[in-house]
Amino acid sequence: METVLWPPWSWFCLWLLPRLLLSGPSLADAALHPQESIRINVTNLKSIEDIHEQVIFNISFFNGQVLVNDFPVKNGVTRVMCPTVILESGSTTGRIQEVAVRILVHEWPLVLGSHIKLIVVQEEVMEVGGKQIQQEDTTEIEFLVNEEMHVLRYSSFSTPLKESMLYSISRDKDILFTVPNLSGKEVQAPLQTTSQYLLQQMETTVEEDTAPGKLPETPLRVASPSSYKECSPYW
Repeated sequence: METVLWPPWSWFCLWLLPRLLLSGPSLADAALHPQESIRINVTNLKSIEDIHEQVIFNISFFNGQVLVNDFPVKNGVTRVMCPTVILESGSTTGRIQEVAVRILVHEWPLVLGSHIKLIVVQEEVMEVGGKQIQQEDTTEIEFLVNEEMHVLRYSSFSTPLKESMLYSISRDKDILFTVPNLSGKEVQAPLQTTSQYLLQQMETTVEEDTAPGKLPETPLRVASPSSYKECSPYW
């Protein structure tokens, strides 16, 4: 009987393989709660001169629920008063300030009779620190989910606010809500808190020189509406 001797490195690979498979979150776990940190360019109109700012939101999907800065929003248009990070043009540090924002959540079957749904989220910032602002574009986030509300794919892209579904809906139909305090909120899921997530996004942003009155380039990717980011093969 011939004895086969394996090279030493092969035993190391056999030892390492199960540890690699068991370490870190699975694709399924990662797909359950995708997050997007978005930056909305706005202009503050209630000042001596127009001030250009970026309003930063953390939008995520968990347990079949859309969350904006960890606050759950339902289908329809919700007008939320909540604190978030504001980045002024030319500044490398952000501040926490209360904003009024309209959030649209709309879902419909991708195909009639199908269990696959498309959930669309759009945002319109109305006030920053009690001052009226002007917004040109909105960021649309689309979640493609299956019957178990697992995210199959998601995408985000910029579109003119006046051409959005949110802009066409009367503000008189908004559901009003004020978030009392998010700082002491316990998150019952393996998600980062809003402040940690947003500040980390700011810290990892590459600093760049900007012209007066010009906002720094944002890390937001622009994609076509049909472009999706694949999370997990739930088809």
